[in-house]
Amino acid sequence: RHGVPVQTLRMDDAVRRLEWVPLQAMSPALLQAIVLSEDKSFWQHSGVDWAAAARSAWANLWNARTRGASTVTMQLAGLIDEGLVRPAGGRSVAQKIGQVLTATQLESRWKKSEILEAYLNSVPLRGEIVGIDALAQTHFGKHASGLDAQEAAIAAALVRSPNASAQRVAERACGVLK
Repeated sequence: RHGVPVQTLRMDDAVRRLEWVPLQAMSPALLQAIVLSEDKSFWQHSGVDWAAAARSAWANLWNARTRGASTVTMQLAGLIDEGLVRPAGGRSVAQKIGQVLTATQLESRWKKSEILEAYLNSVPLRGEIVGIDALAQTHFGKHASGLDAQEAAIAAALVRSPNASAQRVAERACGVLK
């Protein structure tokens, strides 16, 4: 009424997502926290961080627990291609190769800003929440544009591990802030 929605209708009971938020409407602190937490070389690589992949593969040879080597672009590939969705036991080698190929294609066709925007609007978070604006509104009572550095660090910690305990999220958020 008068240009304001009177009612909204939830179309999917499995997820809670809001309208698409353009990258320019997101907090700079949020963008920095996400890139630092998820993919430090995001602005430099072409979809795959080969150095991180090599470190991860080497550590896996020695059964050392390591952080994954998936870039933001590779994670987005896993979110938009149903064949690349990460199963509970982890991706197969074939799926990982598919993720690399899809990420490379995304990087050749999309701008980095478009990739980051799509990722932040598609990333699954705590419970049924999908997208950074849904997280910002449900957890902080504000839009993604208004997140400060501390809230952005918490959001980045939740992206990495959506169902982590509050203590673990706080530890990770402190790491992001450092």
